[in-house]
Amino acid sequence: MTKTDISPEEWELRRNLAAAYRLIALFGWDDHVATHLSARLPDGSYLLNPFGLMFEEITASNLIRVDMEGNVIAPPDAALNVAGFTVHSGLLGARADINCAVHLHTHDGVAVSALEEGFLPLSQTALLIHSDIAYHDFEGVVAQKNERERLRRDLGTKNLMILRNHGTLAVGATIADAFYRIYTLEWCCTTQIRALACGRDVRLPDSEAIAKTGSAMDWNSPQRFSLNIFWPAMLRKAARCCPGFDD
Repeated sequence: MTKTDISPEEWELRRNLAAAYRLIALFGWDDHVATHLSARLPDGSYLLNPFGLMFEEITASNLIRVDMEGNVIAPPDAALNVAGFTVHSGLLGARADINCAVHLHTHDGVAVSALEEGFLPLSQTALLIHSDIAYHDFEGVVAQKNERERLRRDLGTKNLMILRNHGTLAVGATIADAFYRIYTLEWCCTTQIRALACGRDVRLPDSEAIAKTGSAMDWNSPQRFSLNIFWPAMLRKAARCCPGFDD
């Protein structure tokens, strides 16, 4: 599929989603051909990576279009990751405000997912997202269609999820929002694993500071940081370090 085959709006979504795939590979968060990112299209279908390509190989033109029932729309012979369909159809179908979902299996994210206490409010950055994290218990490889309903239920109104014994997940109204959230969650998981590896007691902020910091982000503002400062910087980084993502 080429730029001339689709609308400018879809191409821009493809370009942004391909940049997100490439940046995840650049940051070392990919897991060979596993895990996935999606973006909703105006007609209700969504973009997903073709199963079998590594994240460093993703481009705007080779992303595939999938409907909510798992049918590959274009190109029709593309390989579909069944777990990817289950996760993303579940999440994009959960709420009208979700237009992008990101799911990873990083070393530190999986490590935190296996801790009984889960995600800890250990730092200023962690406090920004601590109250926005949901949990979903492990049920085996996510391939059963009926798990979609439980993913939706467990996510509720939150925008981040730790899949127990599995990995991390973020959603957002835009690719910029979802990517900022997963970046923040992964950064904090690494910080938590490093702190716990010291073998010393950890000091947590008091509850008032946790609540105050957690309410600092205004995700409804059109001038929000994720959309206007963070993501343009990430796109510039992708252009410098991951050339070809927008082909």
